[in-house]
Amino acid sequence: MKNKKYYIAFIVFTLVLVTVLFTVNDSSSEEQQMVKEYYPEAGEVNLVDDISEDMFISLNFPGVLRAYEIDGEVKAFISTCVGYNGPVDVFTALDSGGEIKKVKILQHEETLDYAEHIESNWFLERFLNIKGNKFLNLVVLDKENPEDIIQVTGATISSKAVVNAVNASLGTYNYLNNGIEMTSVPDVVPQEIWQKDDNSFAINYEDGSLRIDVEEIKDYPQVERTVTLVNTTGTETEMKVKGPTLRSLLEEEGIGLGEYAGIGITGRDGYYTMVDKEMLEIDEVILSWEVNGEPIDEKEKPVRVAMPNQLGPYWVKMVSVIDLYDEITPKDIEKVHMFDPLTNDIEPYYYEYYGSKDKSIEVGKILAKFDIVDKKGFFTMAATDGLMKNETISLVRQRYFIKSEGENAPMNIAPNFRLGMNVKHMTHFSTTKDAVVFPEKMKEVVRTKNIEEMEGLLVEDVLLTAGMRWNDNPKFTAVSEEGSTYDLTLEEIQNSYIIKTDEEVLLYFKDNQIMKNLLRIEKHES
Repeated sequence: MKNKKYYIAFIVFTLVLVTVLFTVNDSSSEEQQMVKEYYPEAGEVNLVDDISEDMFISLNFPGVLRAYEIDGEVKAFISTCVGYNGPVDVFTALDSGGEIKKVKILQHEETLDYAEHIESNWFLERFLNIKGNKFLNLVVLDKENPEDIIQVTGATISSKAVVNAVNASLGTYNYLNNGIEMTSVPDVVPQEIWQKDDNSFAINYEDGSLRIDVEEIKDYPQVERTVTLVNTTGTETEMKVKGPTLRSLLEEEGIGLGEYAGIGITGRDGYYTMVDKEMLEIDEVILSWEVNGEPIDEKEKPVRVAMPNQLGPYWVKMVSVIDLYDEITPKDIEKVHMFDPLTNDIEPYYYEYYGSKDKSIEVGKILAKFDIVDKKGFFTMAATDGLMKNETISLVRQRYFIKSEGENAPMNIAPNFRLGMNVKHMTHFSTTKDAVVFPEKMKEVVRTKNIEEMEGLLVEDVLLTAGMRWNDNPKFTAVSEEGSTYDLTLEEIQNSYIIKTDEEVLLYFKDNQIMKNLLRIEKHES
């Protein structure tokens, strides 16, 4: 009887385990199963590992998220392009001859007014059986060439987003299978396509969305402020702005800004910034439609953000979407890494940016080194001047670099990223669990001590500045590049120093060296 009970318990445990494993893997296999449905004769369908780590693809086709190999040939793709309200995710399948055999919209955030039909068969069938050796071309009325796609009437932006996503897949297909390097495809609909659509913007929240045009915005309560825009280059521009605050606009619509954890603001050029709850409580987000007594310039429509107490990176132009976030994954930094040791095995890219070609490290390859990267969290960058800026993980994973040498380094750079909107002289950046510090800049904002004629950075200050917090009984471990470890108490952390030399990072306890080649410091809490 006793053995029978154990046997039954074992069977129940096994069934529960199988159910859990199936549930965990179900979402990841669901997409692969979809791919298989379009290749019923295929023997093998495999996800291509780290497609975005290819330098040519990440720079030229940043919209490609994943790719699948069908019997040894890469010809199914998941790609994305930011349309009117947000990303439009598209599945594209090609046959062995390079013709398009399927285009499917996986998800999008477009409103019915602007994209009612992009998921319709009659529109998607326009892509089928087109040879993929040329990029598709969006046309308004008549198809004159095989690669022409007639847009959905009244939905230029959404149609273009689908075409861009498919073109990114075609470019990747030809590069991987035929060695052909086609021209780059943006993952944001270019500004010149916007035409009439540049006169309105969307506000998205969990239960719906609003669309506000430049005439309607004048009906909300207005504020006029004389403000000073300070770019990260140090340039100061004084201006008088007029428009409603985001808070008052939402109140008129029955929405309380204070109920949200933060907002994300996106421009038509793809530029993005996140404003957290703390900033919203101490600053105004002015949706300016008039500057110095004149309507804003056409290239800055529909509105530009003014935040009087924040630096230039928060003053988004050409606002297209404002997202209200119910929840933002809080940071709980468990590891603080030293930038040079962490990235010394990553092949640098010498990025040409505004006439200067400097050593740069792709952010996506840095993130690949972390155990946990929460896609719902944010990538935070901090500078010596106190600026802190947040980006979405999906954005920095695909299109961002850290310029580690040259003027204003360390600094974030990306294709089409405007100079003056960067975070220059970074002290650190972080995800939700990991932070990476630049000791040469961190020394400008923490306590230091002269040790053997070298400048030592107080470890406690470095960890706190990077965002690490701890309880009443923390334990820490220093890890070297070689993998050796050294355990530290809080008292030792409060009396330890980091010294950055040209060759390595050293760790001292008081005046004695306790580790060479420091890679990171980890927190362990009971």
